[in-house]
Amino acid sequence: MNPINLSTLQSLLPDAKFQNCDSLSNVNFTGLTSLSLANPSDISFVASKNFVNEAKASKSSLLVVSSETSESLGDKAIVVVPKVELATAKIIRLFFPETKPSGKRSANVAIDPSAKIGSNTDIGHFVTIGKDSVIGNDCIIEDGVKIGDRVHIGDGARIGKNCVFFDDTIVGKRFIVFGNSTFGGDGFGFVFADGKHNKIPQVGRVVIGDDVEVGSNCTIDRGALSDTTIGNGCKFDNMVHIAHNCKVGDHVIIAGQSGLAGSVTLGNHVIIGGACAISDHLTLVDGTIIAGGTSLRTSPKTKDVYVGWDLGLTFPEFQKYRVNIKNIVNLNKWLKRIEIIEKKVGIEPKES
Repeated sequence: MNPINLSTLQSLLPDAKFQNCDSLSNVNFTGLTSLSLANPSDISFVASKNFVNEAKASKSSLLVVSSETSESLGDKAIVVVPKVELATAKIIRLFFPETKPSGKRSANVAIDPSAKIGSNTDIGHFVTIGKDSVIGNDCIIEDGVKIGDRVHIGDGARIGKNCVFFDDTIVGKRFIVFGNSTFGGDGFGFVFADGKHNKIPQVGRVVIGDDVEVGSNCTIDRGALSDTTIGNGCKFDNMVHIAHNCKVGDHVIIAGQSGLAGSVTLGNHVIIGGACAISDHLTLVDGTIIAGGTSLRTSPKTKDVYVGWDLGLTFPEFQKYRVNIKNIVNLNKWLKRIEIIEKKVGIEPKES
């Protein structure tokens, strides 16, 4: 961990307002941590007004705060920023800088002579790279990665251990993927005839834009005929599955254990929560949000927050749906109470 000083922070956050920081000019900060764990050499942050009292009691000598909490912490040394989380992320990166490639290459690799490797790209142990593949500059290809034929990976990629890129996969710049993910394998396409499931050839590609990040154990399948496409700036959590022919827009977020069935189309800035199942051939318009645990079987008509198991309900509709379900479940209890009341007032029960 690299110690940093106040001057370094001021350079990092030129638009921030530093208040009550005169006594910190000679302090070397050694880390960034939570309010309760902070020591005088640590920087900490105040995520919301709910943490103001904890911030006042914190031993941290410098707090990263928003304008809404700054007035409550006027006697503390503070850095006032527009977005606390974003500033915090930048400071963490100072303490824990990213690994920089240096062009080192393991002797235990199998690279086809026709493949082109960019300058300053690291290649780990037991990596294989196929015919006519192109790897960009300043990449890090970790141990055990398997890259097929005619694969293109852009500059600045970070490829985690044991990832697999099947033939003809195209990946943009600054791509990040963690271990054991697979790109460009066959989609799940079969036709039932003569008493058996007959495979439909999957001859499309996977095409991924710039600045995409993918977690561990994810799968993005090649298209059957057309390409499976992932837009710029998408972020996928661990164990996400994108099936064949899906079209994912720009800056889409998909949380862990969620899957898109074949030929789903997602607009830009869609958010899909964890453990969601999106049925095939659905379309989600720009900005749609799918709450965690939802099983979506119909295309939402408008941008909204949707939740449920089948009907594609908005959140308020789902709340009404839950009330109705609860009433149905309790119906027998209500019928029993009505029978008791009828007996007390002398009403003869009617046979239905």
